[in-house]
Amino acid sequence: MDVRTLCLGALMGGEATGYEIRKMFEDGTFSHFQIASLGSIYPALTKLTQDGLVTFVEHEQENRPDKKVYQLTSEGRRTFLRTLLQTRPAEDRYRSDILFMLTFAEEMPIELTEALIDEFAARHELMSHQIDPENDDKPGTMSTYGRDENGAPKPGCCFVAGLGQAMCEATLKFIRENKQGLLDELRDFKARKP
Repeated sequence: MDVRTLCLGALMGGEATGYEIRKMFEDGTFSHFQIASLGSIYPALTKLTQDGLVTFVEHEQENRPDKKVYQLTSEGRRTFLRTLLQTRPAEDRYRSDILFMLTFAEEMPIELTEALIDEFAARHELMSHQIDPENDDKPGTMSTYGRDENGAPKPGCCFVAGLGQAMCEATLKFIRENKQGLLDELRDFKARKP
């Protein structure tokens, strides 16, 4: 999806600054399945404002530029929903430097392979915590974005959170069940290698 649509979607949860929108894509609600950089968010918000899809209020800050807090207009909401109905989703892609590196595990020291697997597991444990709808410890997580104005969980957000947690749990289970076997195979492989 284009960044304008992503910004509209981020604002469906309520008003936000450009920085807060970036945080949603960096380590919040959308970070596990979409990317939007600060360098693309602000031009998109400018264009959305020009098109009348969002408005903003400037808040004065001491020794800093004024902070703009953006909000969807009713036309912005209609445009976002219309875009969702008309968009054919692109194919999902998964990128991981760790998995790329582990593809060459037999060429690396076993200690590095084990450290990479442990790091991958730690990231999935953290991701599972961030996705958890009951996690209230930081803004932009499913717990804050995935609730309506009365604080009730939104069904779509609950589904996505549950799917994300299931994927994290499956990954962690696979690592628990297969890590030692890989390390043993690598030791045997290296022992046979001339």
